[in-house]
Amino acid sequence: MFRLSKVRIGHMCGWDARWSRAKPFRRIDFTNGIRLAYVEAMLRSVVALMMAALPLVAQDADAQKKFAGTWEAKFKDKVICTIKLKAGEKISGEMVACSISVDGNGDLQEQDSSEPPDKPSPLLTPKIQGDILTFEDKDDDDVLKFEMKLTGDGQAELRILETPVPIKPIPFKRT
Repeated sequence: MFRLSKVRIGHMCGWDARWSRAKPFRRIDFTNGIRLAYVEAMLRSVVALMMAALPLVAQDADAQKKFAGTWEAKFKDKVICTIKLKAGEKISGEMVACSISVDGNGDLQEQDSSEPPDKPSPLLTPKIQGDILTFEDKDDDDVLKFEMKLTGDGQAELRILETPVPIKPIPFKRT
């Protein structure tokens, strides 16, 4: 009786036969082992990402410089709000003596001068995207959202977002 056991027929080549050095797309050297090759590939990826991020870091520093400084909003020759911004690892700053009052149409109106100015309050979650700086400010239990957009050299407009009455942009100048 003749019995055939399971037979596998196929051609098996070594690693070098399938991936010769003559192939142009080979970029990782596997001669020291697969584990080392994967580490090398990961390092190359990290270096490539870091190189790609360098312009973004420089761009972020340039964007911060555009906003850095003391900005003032005036109404009838009186300063109604001051924002001080500092460039650094991340932009930071504070709002000083901001007493903005608007009418039902969202236009600025004269503030009652009997109120003392508030203490400086730090800007919360400041972020720059192009020529726009967004941040928040905590007023008692309320969180107010702001957007400061550069409109020219040393000029910007501040928008107070998500208000019951739409408030028109408030012009600021860097001092």
